Amino acid sequence: MNFSRFSTNIFFIIPIALSIIACGTPKERTSADNAKAAAGQTANTQNSSQQEFKMGPDFTLETMEGKNFTLSDHRGKVVVLNFWATWCGPCRKEIPDFMELHKEMKDNGVLFAGVSLDEQGWEKVRPYANDMGINYPIMVDDGNVSRQYGPIRAIPTTLIINKKGQVEYVAPGMLTKEKLKPILTKLANR
Repeated sequence: MNFSRFSTNIFFIIPIALSIIACGTPKERTSADNAKAAAGQTANTQNSSQQEFKMGPDFTLETMEGKNFTLSDHRGKVVVLNFWATWCGPCRKEIPDFMELHKEMKDNGVLFAGVSLDEQGWEKVRPYANDMGINYPIMVDDGNVSRQYGPIRAIPTTLIINKKGQVEYVAPGMLTKEKLKPILTKLANR
């Protein structure tokens, strides 16, 4: 085998593989997949009309505005629950798309909610959220929410919770508006 040809191919393949790993795609979650997810595995895509999904664990956290955000209060809406951090590059890239989608789809029953995993808490999150002008509820995890939904093995990780309060999609890695909007439109119209 010609080493220079092999090394050229490896340097071409590695960035592609890393980008696939970093940019997870949304996947529907089944009951069996919930057990896999608890073990840190990703759910397989399934036809959601035939699935029984696990309820998203309820939680209450304080928002940046000092109000309580309780997940169950938003039953009847599609909730995009995003675990992120200020130091996370892919998180920083996806937030503008989330802000745009939240503005476009909030009147159609879609709500974005960000749960920061920053260890420094509001000291880091508040200035970042203000600078970005984030237009959806932002909270700082107290350690319990990520534990209930986890283990969260990648940041960002986004869960899409349907109108019944069930976790229907899990997406480790960065999401774009193009990937997310068709899914949200489908769930909002269901």
